[in-house]
Amino acid sequence: MRGQQEGMRGRGGNDGSSPGWSAVILLALCAALPAPAAASRPAPTPADTGLISAVPVFPPVVPPASYRRAIRSGTRTTAGVPGPSYWQQEVDYRIHGRLVPDSALIRGRESITYINRSPDTLSTLTLHLYQNIFAPGVQRDRTVRLTGGIHLERVEAQGRALTEGAGRGPDTGPGSVDREDADSGSSAGYAVDGTLAHLRLPRPLAPGDTARLAFAWHFRMPGERSFRTGSIDHDLFVVAQWYPQVAVYDDVDGWDETPYLGDGEFYLEYGDFTVDLTVPAGYLVTATGTLQNPADVLRSGAAARLRAAARGDSVVAVVGAADRRAGRATRDGGASGTLTWRYRARRVRDFAFAASSRYVWDAVGARVGGERGRTRVDALYDPAVSWWSDAAQFEKHALEFYSRYIMPYPWPHASAAYGPIGGMEYPMLVFIGRSGPGPRLYGVLAHELSHQWFPMQVGSREAAYAWMDEGLTTFDESLAARDYFGNDVARLGDMAAYVEAATAGIEAPLMQHTDHVTNPRGRVVAAYSKPATVLHALRTLLGPATFDSAYARYARAWRYGHPLPWDFFSGMERAAGRDLDWFWKEWFYRTDVLDQALGGVEPAGDGVRVTVENRGSAVMPVLLRLTLEDGSTIEARWPAGVWASTRRVTRVVTVPGTVTRVELDPLHLLPDVDRKNDVWEAHR
Repeated sequence: MRGQQEGMRGRGGNDGSSPGWSAVILLALCAALPAPAAASRPAPTPADTGLISAVPVFPPVVPPASYRRAIRSGTRTTAGVPGPSYWQQEVDYRIHGRLVPDSALIRGRESITYINRSPDTLSTLTLHLYQNIFAPGVQRDRTVRLTGGIHLERVEAQGRALTEGAGRGPDTGPGSVDREDADSGSSAGYAVDGTLAHLRLPRPLAPGDTARLAFAWHFRMPGERSFRTGSIDHDLFVVAQWYPQVAVYDDVDGWDETPYLGDGEFYLEYGDFTVDLTVPAGYLVTATGTLQNPADVLRSGAAARLRAAARGDSVVAVVGAADRRAGRATRDGGASGTLTWRYRARRVRDFAFAASSRYVWDAVGARVGGERGRTRVDALYDPAVSWWSDAAQFEKHALEFYSRYIMPYPWPHASAAYGPIGGMEYPMLVFIGRSGPGPRLYGVLAHELSHQWFPMQVGSREAAYAWMDEGLTTFDESLAARDYFGNDVARLGDMAAYVEAATAGIEAPLMQHTDHVTNPRGRVVAAYSKPATVLHALRTLLGPATFDSAYARYARAWRYGHPLPWDFFSGMERAAGRDLDWFWKEWFYRTDVLDQALGGVEPAGDGVRVTVENRGSAVMPVLLRLTLEDGSTIEARWPAGVWASTRRVTRVVTVPGTVTRVELDPLHLLPDVDRKNDVWEAHR
């Protein structure tokens, strides 16, 4: 794929990529395809061959020039895995945060160690100030309650205090440093631009060097009618996007200076976090990372139950409702009335926490395999929401399923915290709202926990390519739900949502930047239900074994890395052993729709002659089920290549009896937009 330009894809070459299938095969080969043999009962599901045509059915997928440069420089490969020269920046954080519930105030101090692993000398750093989404005059695509945003009290770099607005003349903007001024430090300073800050270093940062930054700040938490972060009644807080954070500088595009508008999510560097959180005594806290001082904050019985929970498969009440009522949720806070919870997290991309004087705490062990073997699953919630008593067991199943299907969960715990946020994910921690009992709570927990793989371990550029984040997790969620409940309700619901949007004409291409999709419903479909539906179709196209292996291989290859869409495309093609540009073009770059229809069924010797029409603009294989008079069925499958240069295909299927019914795609594996023309029945 990809390339017939700049040496990319190298069909038949020796660059380590899959040779693929030729995009141009003589049309005569299509005519020479043999008729299918009679299907066995049940028939095997072979992988499809590539499209066959005298001319390319679709133009090749060509990544942007910056990606092609990365191929040449050796940081990316045509095989869809990191190249021998791949690099990433490292950002380590030490943070002390204090929660003041009565005023919903967060105060923080922070030191950052930034290690320049790139081959470039950096004179400026870009930072995210996410809380400014709640500041007056800031561009956003959501309605918010204004809080004033983040207030920077102190900014330091390389041991020097920086002044806001310094060094921001016409010749000293980000990326346009004057070397003499930079070396002397005369232009050092920072400027805030909405949810971004541009920081000019006193001294340029050479490859391999380290810069140390320091900040002090405060902000007021938004309330219950918020998103991603918020509070309820000044006694329950889920806190995220709460500290100054260095933006990604990557091998393809350099600084990611995408502003946070509210809908698009986050692209982040990996590093280590050491965080102290001071909250009132009586508040239970859960956070990214391992709690370093459980004996200092929990009573001895709770601390012992927490230690033991990971070893068992039954849910344990670490802190129950009786403990809460008796005032035994935590240790006393002494004269200050506060406790400090200390956390450490290694190789994560973000840090969030939840704290409440309402929480009870359930925990159970989960078998995740890998080096860790087992991990602890936590659920912290308001006991008034009774169905949350199932949360820990639901989490356990989802975490174990994903550890088998994708790759083992790597961290010491995975926690769900109840709050005012419908569903949001952070490393080792997800925020979940009231949801509803049974499948509703399971679905949102399974979805958010799947984010522990995408993007917490596989760190895609979410705001630009939401399908690499929300689409993959929606796909994962449907598989986990089928494993738990034994039905396809989640998958079929996603397909129905996509088909409704497609027939209404409001969908957007998956490769369109999330922030540029103007229709809110179309944005959701492009991020969630359509990519999940398309991935299920690709799994059908390639066969489950091939797809599942390639999917897990992609995740392992880019663990703690920064993949882009073309890495995913190449990895899947390598596993499939063929070019799939036609598939990416119609389902990821365009909004083509699938509408196959039965055009006729006629007797033909020892079988029936079946005609299928392609009334849409998208291509997929033909999946047929033929029902005989005795009630038995035969499955037949025609590859996607039958549609080369035609919209009407007729083939004979040999059958050992009289056919009474023929149905296209009986399991609804493919996203056909009109099922009314998919069934033929013999006249009685």
